[in-house]
Amino acid sequence: MKKLISVLVSAAMLVSVLCFATSVFAAGGVVSPEHPTQENPIVTEVNGNESDDIKVTKDPEDPTKITFEYTGDGELQGWEFPGMTEGKDYKIIYEEGNKITIQLLNDYDGKVIANAIVKNTTTSKKKSNGNKKSPKTGAATASAIAVAGAGVAILAVARKKNEE
Repeated sequence: MKKLISVLVSAAMLVSVLCFATSVFAAGGVVSPEHPTQENPIVTEVNGNESDDIKVTKDPEDPTKITFEYTGDGELQGWEFPGMTEGKDYKIIYEEGNKITIQLLNDYDGKVIANAIVKNTTTSKKKSNGNKKSPKTGAATASAIAVAGAGVAILAVARKKNEE
C-alpha cells in the first residue's frame, strides 16, 4: 500500500511540474540563439490616433523585419515612425501601395509607432490588450487536479496509519 501511495504522490508531483513548464513555454516560446526574439511594443496609428486599420506582420525568420499594411478606407499619403530615426533605428526595406516593411537596426529596443498619414478617413479605435494575459493552456486546471490527487493520497495514508 505504501508503494502505491508513493507512486500516486510522485505522479501528482510530476503532473504539477509539467503543467508549470507548459505555461511558461506557452507565453514566450523557445528562442533560438541564431534568431533572438525581439519583443518591441508596436503601436499602430492613423493620423496620430491609435487605430486597428493597420495590419502588422513580423518576418518569421527575422523578427527585426516588420511589415505594416494600411487596411482602412482613406487614401494613404505616406508613413512615419515617430520617436525613431531612419538610418539609425530602422531602415525601409520595401514600400509599395499600402504596405511598408522596415528593419530595426542596432538592436533597437524601444517602442515602434507606425503612423499612417491618410487623407479622407475615419479611424477605428485599436482594441487594446492592456491586461497582457498569458494564453490559456489549462495548466491551472491540471495543477488543481494534481494537488487534489495528492491531497487524496495523503488522506489515504493518514487513514491507513490511524487504522494500524
